[in-house]
Amino acid sequence: MKRIIMATAILAAASCAMAQEEQPLEQMEKTYIIRTTTPQRRSIAETVSQTGSLEAPSVVQILPKVGGRLIATSNKDGAKITEGTRVSKGEIIARIEASDYAARLEVARAGLAYAKASLDDAQKEFNRTEALLKVNTATEQEADRALANLERAKAAHSEAEANLSLAQINLEETDIRAPFDGVVSKKHAYVGAMLSQATPVYTITQVDKLRIFFDVPTTIFSKLVPGETQIAVTVDAYPEEKLDLKLFSVHPVASGVTRTVRIELHLDNPDGKYLPGMYAKGEIALNRRENALVIPYTSFVSLINGAIVYKVEDGHAVATEVKLGIRHDEVIEVLEGLDDNDVIVSAGHHRLSDGVKVSIEQAN
Repeated sequence: MKRIIMATAILAAASCAMAQEEQPLEQMEKTYIIRTTTPQRRSIAETVSQTGSLEAPSVVQILPKVGGRLIATSNKDGAKITEGTRVSKGEIIARIEASDYAARLEVARAGLAYAKASLDDAQKEFNRTEALLKVNTATEQEADRALANLERAKAAHSEAEANLSLAQINLEETDIRAPFDGVVSKKHAYVGAMLSQATPVYTITQVDKLRIFFDVPTTIFSKLVPGETQIAVTVDAYPEEKLDLKLFSVHPVASGVTRTVRIELHLDNPDGKYLPGMYAKGEIALNRRENALVIPYTSFVSLINGAIVYKVEDGHAVATEVKLGIRHDEVIEVLEGLDDNDVIVSAGHHRLSDGVKVSIEQAN
């Protein structure tokens, strides 16, 4: 009986061994349907996406330099200035009643004429006293008095000249002018208002060139190069339009709270297409490489210590170790392991093992 049991056990063990040996063979004989592609050459870069906003480089409240009644909020041609009006540097955009300042200018001119006459008299008197002193006809005391009168006359003349210059400036300042090219973003005062030097008339915003700010992680700080780093910007008002801009500057201080650093871009906006305050999204391109070899991101298999790609050779899948680089969108860079002429499996590779038979799926 014992011999029969032992023989049965031996036969069972042999059957299991044969079954284990046949299973890999069956797998090797099976043909797997796959899709294939070839590596491509293209420019690729590591990208970091951030959100930010458009800002005006200058936003200024226009205050009058002299007080008075506002008599016009228009340009020299009479065109009304209101919100949305584009203005040019130096253009008259409002006027203050000027009659008082014109009168003060005439008073200053008269004062200068009086001071000039007094100076001439003092100069003549000094010259006469100096001449008499030389022939001992005048005393030293008289000469000193003549010199003092001359110095006072000179000082009065200089003061009169300064008063005239100030009166001329004040009269000119009754014309309020735009300090730079921009657009009137707010109108604060209207005709008839009494203005002081602290009363705003307009707010003018510079819009011909805008600034774009993004706060980016400090981990990429060392990779940012002003004038070189490319940033693709999309403004929310024009979602289908992509602007390719270069980094203008990196601010010198990072936030200790968010661990970010602010970067700045400049956007030319001569026709006012973009508005300050608009939302923007930026894709920052880092480590850009030209003519890089790339494959679809889904075509490799991750391993603990790296990655493999299945090449197709003579109807079989050949597992090939690859060294991967930068990922961008749906592709990833291959640094080592493939060349331009290789045919690789792009779909169906997760069912494969090295050496199995494959058949390329035919397009319908």
